[in-house]
Amino acid sequence: LLPQLAVAIAREGLAARAQQLPVVPKTLPPAPEARLAPMYDALDEHLSLNKLLTRVLHEALLQTGAEAGAVCLVDNERGELVMQVHAGYELQLLPPATTAPNAQAPRQRWNWETGLAGRAARSARALLIRDVSQQSVLFPEAHVRAELAVPIVVEDKVLAVLVLDSPRSAAFGETELTAANELCTRAAESIWRALRYQELRESSNQLMQAFTSLPTGLALFDNNGRVLRTNPAWTITWGLSDEVKISHIPIDLIDVLLPRLINPMLLTEFCEREQRTPNDVQMTIVQLINPTQELRVLSVPTRDSFNQATGRLWAVSDITRDREVDRLKNEFVSIVSHELRTPLTSILGYTELLLARSFKPDEQKQFVKTVYDQAEHLARLVEDLLSLSRLDSGKLNLNRWVVGLNQIIGELVGQVGQLERHRLLIRIADPLPPVHIDRDKVKQVLFNLITNAIKYSPNGGEIELEVFEATDLPEEHPEGRWVLVRIHDEGIGIAPEDLARIWERFYRVDNTNTRRIGGTGLGLSIARALVELHGGRIWVASELNAGSVFSFTLPVANRERTAG
Repeated sequence: LLPQLAVAIAREGLAARAQQLPVVPKTLPPAPEARLAPMYDALDEHLSLNKLLTRVLHEALLQTGAEAGAVCLVDNERGELVMQVHAGYELQLLPPATTAPNAQAPRQRWNWETGLAGRAARSARALLIRDVSQQSVLFPEAHVRAELAVPIVVEDKVLAVLVLDSPRSAAFGETELTAANELCTRAAESIWRALRYQELRESSNQLMQAFTSLPTGLALFDNNGRVLRTNPAWTITWGLSDEVKISHIPIDLIDVLLPRLINPMLLTEFCEREQRTPNDVQMTIVQLINPTQELRVLSVPTRDSFNQATGRLWAVSDITRDREVDRLKNEFVSIVSHELRTPLTSILGYTELLLARSFKPDEQKQFVKTVYDQAEHLARLVEDLLSLSRLDSGKLNLNRWVVGLNQIIGELVGQVGQLERHRLLIRIADPLPPVHIDRDKVKQVLFNLITNAIKYSPNGGEIELEVFEATDLPEEHPEGRWVLVRIHDEGIGIAPEDLARIWERFYRVDNTNTRRIGGTGLGLSIARALVELHGGRIWVASELNAGSVFSFTLPVANRERTAG
């Protein structure tokens, strides 16, 4: 796409200079009247298509004495005639305009099997009907008695058809047919040029819209290194002011950019490579000082439609987020490997001991319990990974039932087990309405949040679980009846700059208090996704060294709900 954009911008310049293009001399028959010479000269001027066709039509009406007429372009792909300009017809007699696919504006359109104009388009011959009372015409309601249709042809291709009508029988003869045919022959080259110019402009406009709207920062340089054009994203990506985004030779632009970079030599070497190998695509990655960002700079040589070098196009993308995702993925692989290795080491060690030696029943029971706990830890890790995979593929479905949260919380307390340094307080409102949920998924959310509260309260303390019907929810929360679940700990808390990111997968708060705490960085990401699949919301309030409060909502069940 980038080279196409560059060509489009170059074409804009060509189009703007189209008025100076020399006209190819043509051997034409002499004009019937000297007064037509200025008109024929005007045809070779650079005119818009509509202005040109209007001039041709009006001159044809004058030369032939026709009372009405039209010029219809030929749409070969759709087999249609498309009215471009017309004169002399009562508007209410014309068929309604329609818009074809990719058309710029609605137009009257006809199947070219219709009438004399269609025959002229298909045969590429001028046709005349002196009395159309027994013939099919383009506008049967317009009381036409005589009709003349002349194709406008360039290199055996019919571009358009000139249609002339009169309410008088025998209004047209060979003289009028010859005059109209000569006019169309003389106008054909100019009309072809106008059509090509219009297509060029439309193509350039489409590509320029893409150039302007792309989120990638783009700058087009000419062969002398001057900046010809930039898009809005260019200024935003580099953090430049409007005064320096254009009209700078390379050395000036580089002088503006280098002080903004942590590694300015990379951009200097990049520009030197451009000069040494002007036909090659170049790429480098630089880092901005403020704000801290990583930018990928891609330089592509540009050529015009004649394959002549016109300069270069720079495309600058902010890859900070991509690099961070890559870093987090690599860290995740390392963390998961560690999380797998630790329980596996315990399982292998204790089973090896049990196989190699004899132990008292109490000792055996303790070893087996350790193996069971570590295997359970592995099972939860695998479940998190499977949940992540299903969420990514859109295949995680909810098996909803109307249930009470009391039972789920009771099962969860047994799953968490005895806590040595923490006290788990559970407060459930009575009565508490039933909820419409997937019990296993909600249990997974509760387990993730409670185990997080335990892990991030290394000094112990109270962990409070509250459940009640919500009466005061955030404004952006969906309407309806909701049960609110709240988990409050007295742990190390979360810094304000980390609050927005804790829901991201693989993200783990990195400070001296958290580095020794295990985990994959997936628990909160999965919890949020599961809550939102139920239609609820999850949020957190936290303060460093003062603990955190995680809250989420679940939908109250309607009476008629049973399952699904």
